[in-house]
Amino acid sequence: MRYPLAATIGIAAALVLSGLAQAEVSVQGDVRISFGDNDQRVIREYYEKQSAGPDREEPRGGKGKGHGKGKKKLPPGLAKQGKLPPGIRKQIERGAILSPDVEKEAQPLPRELEARLAPLPSSDQVRVTIGADILILDKQTKKVVDVMRDVAQLTHDISK
Repeated sequence: MRYPLAATIGIAAALVLSGLAQAEVSVQGDVRISFGDNDQRVIREYYEKQSAGPDREEPRGGKGKGHGKGKKKLPPGLAKQGKLPPGIRKQIERGAILSPDVEKEAQPLPRELEARLAPLPSSDQVRVTIGADILILDKQTKKVVDVMRDVAQLTHDISK
């Protein structure tokens, strides 16, 4: 169902003015949801704080061999750095549909961080991390709505 242009512009304006998300409206009336400037700042500050803190958590993969038996994991060197293989990383772009293997790598944002961010316009959308990237993902279609690249990487950079 296509909304009239005026209704679409009204919805986009309401989203932008309410601070929920950044939105763009094209001539055809499509609304594009993305990470707003404030959310980007909050996310970057959170991960910078995590990388500087002495009580840093272990990377999500756990320790030792045998962790996650039966589940396909990233190569150890890439997992330790929080990086995805280049072929998988290329699949994570705005508008792409995540494959089941890539979707398995998705982890929700930490609750503390999610609580500081503006709510997403739809309950079908969720923010997740995959490797060092942060995504807005549509839960139903597995479509990538927006991507912030190499943000979670900040937590891994201090080992260099």
